[in-house]
Amino acid sequence: MKQNVIRLVAIEINNIKNVKYGRLELSKSRKGSILGIYGQNGSGKTVVVDCMVLLKCLFSGKKIPSHFYYYINSQSETAQVKYCFEIRTDYGESYAEYEIGLLKNGESSFCINKEKLSVRECVEGKATRLTPVFDYQKGEKELFRLRKYYSYFENKKNMENMVALGIAQQATENYNEEKQRPEVGSFLFSKKAQDVFAQAEDEVKKVFRFSSMLQNYGMYNLAVIENEHYALLALNLDMIPVNIGWPDSIKSRITGIMLRLTDINVVPKEIYPYVANTIEQINIVMKALIPEIQLEIYNAFDKLMENGKDGIQFEIITLRDGARIPLLYESAGIKKLISICSNLVACYNQESYCLVVDEVDSGIYEYLLGECLEVMQEKAKGQLIFTSHNLRPLEVLENEFLIYTTVNPENRYIKSAYIKNTQNTRLSYLRSIKLGGQKEKLYNETNIYEMELAMRRAGRVGIHE
Repeated sequence: MKQNVIRLVAIEINNIKNVKYGRLELSKSRKGSILGIYGQNGSGKTVVVDCMVLLKCLFSGKKIPSHFYYYINSQSETAQVKYCFEIRTDYGESYAEYEIGLLKNGESSFCINKEKLSVRECVEGKATRLTPVFDYQKGEKELFRLRKYYSYFENKKNMENMVALGIAQQATENYNEEKQRPEVGSFLFSKKAQDVFAQAEDEVKKVFRFSSMLQNYGMYNLAVIENEHYALLALNLDMIPVNIGWPDSIKSRITGIMLRLTDINVVPKEIYPYVANTIEQINIVMKALIPEIQLEIYNAFDKLMENGKDGIQFEIITLRDGARIPLLYESAGIKKLISICSNLVACYNQESYCLVVDEVDSGIYEYLLGECLEVMQEKAKGQLIFTSHNLRPLEVLENEFLIYTTVNPENRYIKSAYIKNTQNTRLSYLRSIKLGGQKEKLYNETNIYEMELAMRRAGRVGIHE
C-alpha cells in the first residue's frame, strides 16, 4: 500500500487581522515547494502563519486559542479561511477544500459558525464535480449536511451515534465559565465525531476517509513554528520542540516532544531510542551548518517516572572543540537552528510534510539562510512556508516561490509581475517598492527627512516639565 500524499496548494483568507481578502497559491512542483512571504511590517505576513496555527488546531482536534477572537478583523463580525489540498492515495488523485468560519458571539468570545469539507475525486481518469461531504452551518435545523448522509444517522439503529454527534457539535461552541474564555474546536475533527464517522458504511464512509487523512496530516505532517516561541527561547523560558519519526505503534499516542533547556529531561523508556535517533539526525545536519557544534545526550540513566513506568533521565549539552557547554548558555540563533533541524529534515525527505516558520531569518546568519533555502528549493520533497524580513532569500529563490504583501487589504497578496528568474529578484523588488510597476502598491512610502524631524520632535517631549 502506498503512503497517502497530501499537499497544500492554496489558502484563501477573509477578515483575519488586517487581511480583508487575500489568496496565496503554492507551487505545484513535485521536486519541492517553497512559499516565501515578503512585505513591510504589519502588512499581513504573520496572518498566514496564524491561519496555519488555526488549521493545525482544527485538524488535530485541539481547542483554538482564545486570543483568536482578536484575530477576527475589528470591522467585521466574521472571518473565514479556505484551505485547498491535492491528495494522492491508492484510490487515485483527489482535490479537497476545507472551509472554516469564525463568528464573534460576545465580548471576547467567538464560535465556529461554518465548517465545510468538499471533495473532487478522479474516477477512471475523469474528475467529478467539487461536492461537499460535510457541511456544518451554525443555527441550521440539521446538525450537518449532506441530507442523505445525515439521514443515515437518524434511524433508531444509529441513535446512539446521533447523540454522540450532537455532543461533538455542542463542544464546538463551549464557553468555560471558570476560565471565562471560549473553548472552541472543530466539529468534524473532534474525537467523538471521528469515532462515529469511522463506523459509517457505504457512501457515508467517504466523510471519514477524507477527514481522517486530513487529521493525520495535521497531527503528524504539519509543523508551525511561531516567532513568539523564539522570543521565549532567547530568554531561556521555554523548551525546544523537535520532530520525531514515530513508528505507527507509538504515533497514535505521541505527536511530538519538547526538550527542556533549563532542566533535565525524563522520557518513557520505550521512546528514548527515537529521541536518541533524532539527536543523531540533528547532529548530521548541524555538522553541515556549523561544523564546530555537536549535540550530546549527557548522563542518561534509568529513572522511575511519576506514573510508575520505566523512564530515562538525561540532559542535552553541546560540544565545542571538546568542551561541554549546557545548551542553556548557547545563543538564541544556535538554539533556533537546533530546534528547526529535525523539522527541516522531515520537510526535505517527506512529500506530505509542511513546515511553516515565522521570521525564518531571525537569529540566522543571512548567507547561511540563503544556502539552506537553496538546498530546500532544489531537492526538498515537502513544503516550506516562511516569512522573512531579510532579502537574501530573494537572491536564491525562483520567482514562483515568492509572494509579496501589498498595502491593499482587499488584495493583500500578489505574485510579482514582469520578473524573470534570470533577473536579480532582490533588486527588482526594491525597484518595485521605489518606482511601482506592480499590480498593487507594495509599500506605504516613508521619508527619511520626516523620520529625522520626528526624532527631534519626540526628543523635546516633556523636556520643559
